[in-house]
Amino acid sequence: MKATILQSNLAKALNQVSKIVSSRTTLPVLSNILIEAKKNRITFSATDLEIGIKTSTIGKIEEEGDITLPAKLLTDFVLNNSDETIELTVSENKAVLRSSHYEATINGIAANEFPSVPVLEKESYIEINTDEMMPLLKKVAIAPATDETRPVLAGVYFQFNKQELILAATDSYRLAEAKAELSTEIGEKKIIVPTRAVNELLRLVGTADEAKISLAFNDNQISFKIGDSYIVSRLIEGSYPNYQQIMPTKFATNIEISYGDLVKAVKMSSLFARDSANNNIRIKISKDEIEISSIISQAGEAKSKIASKITGNGLEIAFNAKYLLDVLQVLPDKEIIMSFNDGNSSGIVKSKGLDNFIYLIMPLKVE
Repeated sequence: MKATILQSNLAKALNQVSKIVSSRTTLPVLSNILIEAKKNRITFSATDLEIGIKTSTIGKIEEEGDITLPAKLLTDFVLNNSDETIELTVSENKAVLRSSHYEATINGIAANEFPSVPVLEKESYIEINTDEMMPLLKKVAIAPATDETRPVLAGVYFQFNKQELILAATDSYRLAEAKAELSTEIGEKKIIVPTRAVNELLRLVGTADEAKISLAFNDNQISFKIGDSYIVSRLIEGSYPNYQQIMPTKFATNIEISYGDLVKAVKMSSLFARDSANNNIRIKISKDEIEISSIISQAGEAKSKIASKITGNGLEIAFNAKYLLDVLQVLPDKEIIMSFNDGNSSGIVKSKGLDNFIYLIMPLKVE
């Protein structure tokens, strides 16, 4: 194998695939990236057997071939190389990388030892506009569980219903739900996509300039294609909880509050709540203002008062500050609507005018 690649193209490709490579694996080849040179395209692949990723770039190929090379060493060498082009020559499972000022030899593993990255049937592909799905997926991706004691909660729920897509995620302490009307009609399907695959998709879309995502799934896998990049992941088995039954439909108290004022107040109180058991902050709602304060801790306490438009009853309620900040960071800078029934029941946070996203948060005990 012999190929010459622009350093910028090589660095971008390696950055895209190297994120899922694990340094802790019993199979040494899984710590490597597969490189295949064929027909003026150079393809890079990585997998941890749960998620697989591929991307390709153009290059000058003098001799076709393939090899797997250690992901970290290869990526570090390329990222620290400031030359315009890098020549890659492979012989007997060794790769020599040459540029104007640098040369390195890296020991690899034969490509035939690398597990194949599955490609789902093309007939099952569905095209979805990036701007239809990605903004909502980004909002929902804050809420899945971070542990796998309940595997179905460690992912994002996708429900396709003709031209409607419902996305949901919960860790049992908060719940995010988003809805999108799709330009393409899709049959009914319910799947759970691992959070890692969702985050990889969001990362790739953030580095690509593509208007559409090609999505496909079968009984146990899902794939996303964005430009020259492709992700495939196993689905999470099991049934997603019927979360709709816990969604409140009526509220005793409704607050309309400035986005900027709320963010500043929550951040201020969270500084003093960090050493409390659950990062507690208290919200006290009165006639025409809310008071946000930290629970008294060893560090001290903070209070902020914000004039607000309030209808309904006054109350006191406590939340984990992180859960509030997480949702505020993905909402647009508009007026925020917060709705409650009492200090012991879940509350709703949403952005005024944004009707396709809702965030439910469970309260903590008011100390």
